Amino acid sequence: MNKFGREVSIEILVGLFMFIVLIALGIFTIVLSREKMWSDSYQYEFVFTEVGGLREGDAVYLRGMNVGRVKQTTLEDSRVHVYVTLDLPINLRHGYKVDVVDASMLGGKYLKVYEGPEGAPALGENVTILGSKPVDMIQELAQAVAGFQDMIDAVAEGEGTLGKLLKDETMYNNMLEISDDLKLVSDKVAKGEGTVGKLLMDDAVYNDAASVMANLRGVSDRLASGEGTLGKLLYEDATLYDNMDATMVAVRDIAETINEGEGTIGKLVRDAKLYDEAALLVEDVRAAVDDLREASPITSFGSVMFGAF
Repeated sequence: MNKFGREVSIEILVGLFMFIVLIALGIFTIVLSREKMWSDSYQYEFVFTEVGGLREGDAVYLRGMNVGRVKQTTLEDSRVHVYVTLDLPINLRHGYKVDVVDASMLGGKYLKVYEGPEGAPALGENVTILGSKPVDMIQELAQAVAGFQDMIDAVAEGEGTLGKLLKDETMYNNMLEISDDLKLVSDKVAKGEGTVGKLLMDDAVYNDAASVMANLRGVSDRLASGEGTLGKLLYEDATLYDNMDATMVAVRDIAETINEGEGTIGKLVRDAKLYDEAALLVEDVRAAVDDLREASPITSFGSVMFGAF
């Protein structure tokens, strides 16, 4: 009986251990699959022309957050239908995008959902949600490498500016001559020759500049002290300014008086009758001068004749 009891106890323990192992495997399976067994889920279908290697179990992202998983992918009528299970509902609007994105350079994919701009009208019911064709990073990289190789080949053949720099000796010789000219110019500058050389080497130019700056500083000090006409205009004493303002007021009053036709100048400016009389007087004076000019020879002859007697 004792032997039989021990065998039964061992079998019970083994069965209990296997039961615990099965429960642990079920829990680990649920955790690793990232399925939420007791929460609401929402099913959606996206249609692609191709998915670029998207597989069941890949993540679905909305606004940068993981909101679900790819449940199934099927090929129907030259289209790929992707069925996803999401943890929350999505409200797609006109302008939405569903993209297949590379998870990393090492591989892997995920779905990226953009609901559309805010304020855009929502999609109607029973509308097929179309996804964008994925970009193949390997293909893009291969094209970039091919373009880079073409550029290297063109340079090696002497095409373009860089190719000519590497292949054409004429450009090299020109650059060598320019280098020699620059060296000659720098030598002249170092010796104090030319305008730039004198500016760098001749102390007289520096002394002249310092003298000019000293004179400018003296002028600014005098202006700040209120000396001279400009200094008095800028100084806080407003006497000269008041006098100039009074002069301008008087000039304005005189101008207004003339404009209104007051005074002699005003009448000359505004009264047309006085202008006409002045014009007639000028014509009379001119006629008298002309008469005197015509009578001058006769008067001179008479003076000579009667002066002899």
